Amino acid sequence: MKTSNDAPRCGNCRPRTRGLFGSLSSTHTIKLDREKTAHDYDRGQIIFYEGTPPLAIYCIHSGIVKLYKTGKNGTHIMIRILGPGDVIGYRALLANEPYAATAEAVDTTTACTITRDTINILLKNDPKLILQLLSKLATELRVSEDQMVTRLQEPVRQRTARFLMWLRESLWSGSRRSNTIVVPLLREEMAQMVGTTPETFSRTLRKFSHDGVIKYDRKSITITKPGVLQGIASA
Repeated sequence: MKTSNDAPRCGNCRPRTRGLFGSLSSTHTIKLDREKTAHDYDRGQIIFYEGTPPLAIYCIHSGIVKLYKTGKNGTHIMIRILGPGDVIGYRALLANEPYAATAEAVDTTTACTITRDTINILLKNDPKLILQLLSKLATELRVSEDQMVTRLQEPVRQRTARFLMWLRESLWSGSRRSNTIVVPLLREEMAQMVGTTPETFSRTLRKFSHDGVIKYDRKSITITKPGVLQGIASA
């Protein structure tokens, strides 16, 4: 980690407008810009560790971050993938609990550190931010509940198709135009996101490839028939 030499300005930060701080007034945006610190992270660097005190929250300006928990045998259990505009660490800070997961950059990432004191001042003086925060917490709770039900009821084929469509529409530059997803995740990590074993996930990808729905190699996945894949995801 190093302090960014080209720190983003909150006033013209496009990812910020899509995230938690998008509704801030101009006065509070200026305060946020003045008090935040931007850091650059290389692939594999840790932003914060599971179990450590929450001294700040982090707003992702660019790059990709994964959240994972560590199992009893030391294995990593993927929880979520996050990108520009997403904020991490806020639940622990609000609850005054240790971070529940580890945040790791899986691509070159710039994230802005916002201290507890700054967040508390903004929350006290900007009611819209409180509503945004409540909305975000409620949405994440619904997503977690939906994921739990999905893993219990839907076949792996459908879950994998939905995951691939989510990747296509989310974080990777150029994926909307070319349908090619450059994936910086390990096969095991993607399998965890789907809720299956790496072997079953690989078999599912091979079946999609055999049917002409996708093409893939170790570094990328190209969705050749997005309509068909969407149909499988929505079945």
